[in-house]
Amino acid sequence: MKKAFALFLFLLLLSCVPALAEEAPDLTSQCKITVSSQSKRLARMTDRDFLTAYVGDKQKNPSVEIAAPKGQPIYGVYVCFGGKLYPWVLEAKQNGKWVGVYQSEGAFAHEYAPLPEGASDVRVRLNTDKQAVLSINELYAYGEGETPATVQQWLPGPEKADLLVLSGHPDDEILFFGGTIPYYAGERNMKVVVAYLTAGNMSDLIKNDRGTARRSELLNGLWEMGLKYYPEIYDFWDKYSKNLESGYEAVGKKKVQETMVELLRRYKPEVVVTHDVNGEYGHGIHRVCADVMMHCIPSAAEDANYAASAQQYGAWQVKKLYLHMYNQNVIEMDWDQPLSAFGGRTGYQVAEDAYQWHVSQHEAGQKNPDTGKFEYFIVEPRESKYSCYRYGLAYSTVGYDVNGNDFFENIPGY
Repeated sequence: MKKAFALFLFLLLLSCVPALAEEAPDLTSQCKITVSSQSKRLARMTDRDFLTAYVGDKQKNPSVEIAAPKGQPIYGVYVCFGGKLYPWVLEAKQNGKWVGVYQSEGAFAHEYAPLPEGASDVRVRLNTDKQAVLSINELYAYGEGETPATVQQWLPGPEKADLLVLSGHPDDEILFFGGTIPYYAGERNMKVVVAYLTAGNMSDLIKNDRGTARRSELLNGLWEMGLKYYPEIYDFWDKYSKNLESGYEAVGKKKVQETMVELLRRYKPEVVVTHDVNGEYGHGIHRVCADVMMHCIPSAAEDANYAASAQQYGAWQVKKLYLHMYNQNVIEMDWDQPLSAFGGRTGYQVAEDAYQWHVSQHEAGQKNPDTGKFEYFIVEPRESKYSCYRYGLAYSTVGYDVNGNDFFENIPGY
């Protein structure tokens, strides 16, 4: 009798526990997709290859329509835009008319639009009166259920950041800074902002409506590493050079200084991490990142400097600046510890997985000055010449590190 009663109680309690929601199925391959302009490359929108993109004709309010498979309504649409960003709207067909159900300002290149009520026919339409080109790297339509973790739902930048990572190009934040983003953004759930000084001249491709994979690659890599705040992607011209002067000539010294001071004041980070003063393998843009931060961090703290951003955001005092491979106040970060946020993968392993998204760069590299041989780019291991584990404290208002292995050592509250 007691056993039967115990079994009854167990079954009663079990019935009160809500069932775990299943992940929303990907319906894309079962949907009928049509576009408002003629194109023989529609398949590129759903080929799951970010190196390709559907690029339509220039027209007013171009759109793509998605018809769901019979009996399986669409509950969410995930769009990865490939070209210039515009405001857009997701519409559902109701009683034969298109009705807006989701509005976007077009701030994010990858964006998810939920459809809580579900719909059989939906369309993504650029919401602009100007002649525009609809360019999409990848499009996904999901059924009912939990949104998959791989769907990027970006947040706008925080009012107050903990850490700012300044990268010369897409993938530098992985190759040379290793576990920085996985550890601080993913494991410690800090407010991390990633900024790119250049984006491989991506802006030139976008302005000409040719589209590009590099923006999608950098977003995929950042999401893999646990970042949730949409990055700052600047359009300074990327010109390879082997000295600081040529790097500044490419980007414009005065302009980049003004922009970086504004960046610091806008996000108010406690710590900044950026490149080697010698540009790792010598790249002038990497050198600019280091040099401009050494100039801008003290400048951002004074109201009298760069008046426009001071008036808009106020002055800000960064506490610490770390430069990759800096030879003073050296610390070595340990990116080999398992991270619970990533199922036990280490920060270095997460960085390696993130670099797999940068497919367009996998054949890139540089000549080793010691051997004269060409070497492909990799996430720099601990023992390498450009180790992503090694940094130096180049600026501090809170003293020098004693314990090391933490960019936030000596900062109150961390």
